[in-house]
Formats: sequence, C-alpha cells, structure tokens
Amino acid sequence: MSEDEFILVNRRRRRKKFEQVFREQLLLTECNEIEIDKETIVRKLFDAVPKLRYSVFKTHILHNISKALKILNVNKIFEIICYGLGQFSQHNSSKYQLALLLLLKRHYNCQVSLYDPAFLAKEIEILKELKLNVIETNEEGKHTISNNVTFIYMPHCPRQLINNFLYSNWNENLSNCILLTNSFSDIVEKSLKWHLMKFANYVLRIYPYMTEIKLKNDFKYTEVFSTTSIHIFTKQSLRRSSTMNSNVKIIRALAQELRHISLSEKLKDNITMQYILEQAYSHKETSEVLCKAQKELKNLAETYLCYLISQRKYKEIKMQYTGKGERSIKETADLVGFKLPHDPK
Repeated sequence: MSEDEFILVNRRRRRKKFEQVFREQLLLTECNEIEIDKETIVRKLFDAVPKLRYSVFKTHILHNISKALKILNVNKIFEIICYGLGQFSQHNSSKYQLALLLLLKRHYNCQVSLYDPAFLAKEIEILKELKLNVIETNEEGKHTISNNVTFIYMPHCPRQLINNFLYSNWNENLSNCILLTNSFSDIVEKSLKWHLMKFANYVLRIYPYMTEIKLKNDFKYTEVFSTTSIHIFTKQSLRRSSTMNSNVKIIRALAQELRHISLSEKLKDNITMQYILEQAYSHKETSEVLCKAQKELKNLAETYLCYLISQRKYKEIKMQYTGKGERSIKETADLVGFKLPHDPK
C-alpha cells in the first residue's frame, strides 16, 4: 500500500468518526427538546407506584435491605443517592425504577438526591415537585460517603460509573454503603479481564471482599430490575482488602529487585521468587483475623526487600566511583537520596 493510500484511509476513518459523533450530539439535542405533558407523566408514575408497592418484589427487596443492614450491624439508612435513572418520561424501566425510589424514600424517611445528565427539563421539575433533591453538577458517580449509612441506587448503570463511585470511596467508609446496582458477579465473571482492568478496575479489586445479595427477579416487568443485586462491604473484609493490597505491593517490589540480579534467567524460573510466591500463597489470609505467621512473613519480606535495594545501591555506587578517587560527602548523600541539613536545595 502506498503512502497516499494510507493517508486516504485515515481521512475516511476520521470522517466516519466525526459523522458518528455529530449524529450522537444531534440525537442528544433532539432528546433535550422533547415536549412532554407533565400531568400525563405524573399520572403514569403514580399508576406505577402501587404496582410496585403491592408486589412480591418490593417485599423481597426490603427484606434483603434489612438483611444487609443487619450484616453491617446498623439499623437505619440516612440518605439515598441515585445515579443513572434515565428519562422516566420516555422509558418504562426508568419509570418503575423511579417508583421504587419513591417507595424507598417513604419507607426509610430519608433525603433522596439524584442525577442523570439525560434528565429533561420538565422531568427535573417533576422530581423537585416530588421533594427529591436534583444534584446540580455532574459528579460522574464520584459521591463521597459520610460516616452515616448511605443507600446508593444505580440501576443498570455503566460499569465505569460504578467504578468511579468505588474509586472515590476507596477506604473503610465503604462499610457505610449499601449499593444496589448491576451484579458484580455478572460483571466480573462475564467480562474479559483486559476490559475489566481498563474500565472497571476497582470493581475487580473489591470483588473478592464484597458481600453480594442476589435479588430474585420476580417483578411483573422482568427487564426493569434484571441482573441487579445488593452489595455491601463489611469493615472486616475491607481490612483484609487493605492487607492483601499491601502484600501485593511488597511482592511486586521484590520481583523488581530480583530482576536486577537474575538477568540470565526468567523471573518465573528464579528459585527465590518461586519461594516468595509459594510462601505468600500458603499464608494467604483465609479468615477475618490476621494470623501472627502472616505478619511475621510480611516483616521478613520487607527486610529482604530492604537488603536487595541496599545491595543494588552498593553495586551502583561502586561501579560509578571505581578508579575515581574519594567522593565528597554531598556526592555520597545524593547517591543514597539523603538531604544534608545545610543543603540549600
């Protein structure tokens, strides 16, 4: 293929991409200009509420939320945050998801805040008339949980949005959260690993430490709450997560140092690395209580890591100054990363 032909193909691709973006923007503009009858939408919404109120599904979901509260050893939900509800004036699923939100607000008698960039102007008016707090700015799912128990309602949301929420609350405050969204089990088990690493890394990382309560999809319209689960994160599991992440960092650092001293062989064939991985696996935490042996092994690994780094630094210094005579105190300090008290830098 000649250079001119290659350029021509690229231009065609760029034009197609531009046309696709333009069509999406045009569609979004047209959606925002949709005229809706508020009274009709409110009437349809109020027709949907009793269908949920007297359904087996509503009883089932309240039972499972109570179960989650019991596991977390708390008895009250203080706030509900909702993302990704969609245009409830246009979509049946969004209408019933909003109906459930209203029932949860009434049942737990708490404030409800919600946001979706797709909301139409008149939909926002309806939400405010229903005494719901419409968030003004696009938080991209990055709401930070307080010390009070918060119910996060994200039905059928993109995994990137769920990932953003986890990222913003990557600490023990996650134990104050009850998350109703797409099943983490389905996300992890039915997705390619590379796709999870790129778009749902925090979902993948928290997956071994979360508790998932599956919801029986027995509502009349099965598409409304399909593949939806309740997820909670106990303090004990979050401590385990923190410990395991710390151990992984140490193992990666050891691997990096061992690469410097085993250039002639593959790292996986290095006997020392094999032993480290074998010990890490055999002492992997299997209960909520950290065992003494695991702590001792971690201390030993950190000590060995310090030794390897020192050995490497020593060799670097020796190679750099062999045959160059004595070096100054400042040169030595710079080599080991030590800042002298009188150093103005």
